Amino acid sequence: MSSFIFSAASAANAVVDTVRDLITPTRGDFHSVCVLSKGEYGTPAGLITSLPIKVDAVGKWRVVEGIKLNDYAKAQIQASNDELL
Repeated sequence: MSSFIFSAASAANAVVDTVRDLITPTRGDFHSVCVLSKGEYGTPAGLITSLPIKVDAVGKWRVVEGIKLNDYAKAQIQASNDELL
């Protein structure tokens, strides 16, 4: 098979996983999904980026705030912000 087919299958699987994560109540702490930022974790408001979320029993999601970030994580978030802006 060509790499295009594998790439397309991988992208399709990621979409399915994301939709499942957004409609299934979170078990455990959280999972990361690309959502519209409101400025959490130093990301600019309005930027679509990966953030930790939890989904409740009726399918409403919220960004999990208050996770302690070490210097490495902060630098990676900043690098991602710089690349996306």
